[in-house]
Amino acid sequence: MNTQTPLVVTELDAARIREMGARLPGAGRGLPGLRDLVDRVTGEADIVPGRRIAADVVTMNSTVSFRDEATGLVHRVTLVYPQDASIGDRRISVLSPVGRGLLGRHAGALAEVEMPDGEPRTIRVLEIHYQPEASGEFDR
Repeated sequence: MNTQTPLVVTELDAARIREMGARLPGAGRGLPGLRDLVDRVTGEADIVPGRRIAADVVTMNSTVSFRDEATGLVHRVTLVYPQDASIGDRRISVLSPVGRGLLGRHAGALAEVEMPDGEPRTIRVLEIHYQPEASGEFDR
């Protein structure tokens, strides 16, 4: 994934993502989405305490609107861990291409994502409607 803006991830989110990888055989290397996410968090992200993360950054359990720059379609989703994902409820997994593209991005940021069919897409974070840390919830 080619990212165009720096990632900012809370300490708690980073620890939980690393733990997801560590629990699986081969540290999740058989799951490309997990491998990519762990590599990005470990190698690219600026890890910050939850109390210091800006309110305009997508964290886990944030509700966010983004636009697919190719189609112009706007989507509103909540970014969740895989076990909480539900397409019908618009809760997308952080392991999905769009989920990985959203995590750690500021409102206004662009992210390059590769769709399941291999097609590259650019998405833009439009607005963060809810972020747990901005609401004083530091353990979600």
